[in-house]
Amino acid sequence: MLFNSLDFVIFLAVVLLAVRVAALRWRTWILLLAGAVFYGWWDWRYLGLLGFNCLTAFTGGIRIADARTEREKRFWCGLSVVVCASLLGYFKYRGFFLENLTALLTGLGLMSAARTIEFVLPVGVSFYTFQAIAYLVDVYRGVAPACRNLRDFLLFQTFFPQLVAGPIERTNHLLPQLQQWRRVTPADIVEGLYLVLWGYCKKVVVADNLGLKVNRIFAQDQWTAGDVVLAGVGFTFQAYADFSGYTDIARGVARWFGVTLFENFNFPYYATSPQDFWRRWHMSLGSWLRDYLYIPLGGSRRGPVRTCLNLVITMLVGGLWHGAAWTYVVWGFYQGTILSLHRLYVAWRGERRHSHLSRVACIAGNFLLTAYGMFLFRSQSWEQTCKGTAALFGLELEPQFWGQLLKMLPYCGLVLLVETPIFLTKNPWFYVRRHPLWVAAFFLFLFYLILIMGVTGGDQFIYFAF
Repeated sequence: MLFNSLDFVIFLAVVLLAVRVAALRWRTWILLLAGAVFYGWWDWRYLGLLGFNCLTAFTGGIRIADARTEREKRFWCGLSVVVCASLLGYFKYRGFFLENLTALLTGLGLMSAARTIEFVLPVGVSFYTFQAIAYLVDVYRGVAPACRNLRDFLLFQTFFPQLVAGPIERTNHLLPQLQQWRRVTPADIVEGLYLVLWGYCKKVVVADNLGLKVNRIFAQDQWTAGDVVLAGVGFTFQAYADFSGYTDIARGVARWFGVTLFENFNFPYYATSPQDFWRRWHMSLGSWLRDYLYIPLGGSRRGPVRTCLNLVITMLVGGLWHGAAWTYVVWGFYQGTILSLHRLYVAWRGERRHSHLSRVACIAGNFLLTAYGMFLFRSQSWEQTCKGTAALFGLELEPQFWGQLLKMLPYCGLVLLVETPIFLTKNPWFYVRRHPLWVAAFFLFLFYLILIMGVTGGDQFIYFAF
């Protein structure tokens, strides 16, 4: 069930009404049923996979908490994490493994011909698996207590606003909110409405319109430098508007149930360095990779060479988390490389305060690095990556480049127009905490953009595929 569909609007209205009229003690059961319907809408058969993941993490958490020795605790944590990760690996990477194994055997002459292997990826499996692993590790570390109420834990894993595309929640942040419901306030309703409207605007107005142009470029066989620039800049804004739009909708809907979800984006395109970018972009994934992979690998405690290696390994895993394809591996290696180079530069020159001019220059330079990374991320094959990169450094700008760029600018500009004042004032509710007439006018403006400029029947959210 897509957020940008009539089915979801009707579904959400029914769930909100049911929660509103039912007694408070029934809220958890209603939302559990809503999560099952929401997830089963794609394919009800994968409800069993989601349920098995939940039961594995729930049982593992109790076993870890009740273990008498460190060795026993480590055993149950390792076993539970391996089971959860194995399910993710099987469903997400078996096709990738078999495809490359087939190609290798064919190249060695051990098979007569390669064959295409297609597998269906259960929606949201990467997100709820990482959330389960974080829970298990937190219980093992003593950071969070084990949840002993199966109903509450099932809701923690299946809370429908963030079930299929995050944010990847932490135990101590989300679970207590689902165990002790608080009353929804007028501020929750207003701020939730702002998040939902702005999220839909980013998705159907910005992301889907840019997607039409970006998809045409990536469907080409021949590339020029202008194509790479258009594709990189266009997809950079498309990916941000699409994913942050989903997150805003999820956070806004959750607010209507009295729940505050993790803020997943903090103006990432105003970052001044690769490290700053990953503190602002997909923050729930970035913090997960930091806490459960980078730091256990040794972090920055074992010298500059090991630090760079840990960064590259972490980002390679981050790339593979996004998908089973070599283009994601290349993207992960690229991100790890620029993070390592920035870390070495800081170690050499030290941290420096930016003047206004140097800050703008750093933001612009980091945006260009990000845009090229987004081109790598979106490329459909290694061949396309090589062609585009070669064309970019050939600096071949076609005459129609500027016209195509101008067609993209209104959608990119809309994001900057709305979010720049919020970034500068450090006030996330810059447009909301105003006179009621101004609030109503702003909401009507967003609704007008959605109706007039929104793409009807647009693509599903990009991160639903991960």
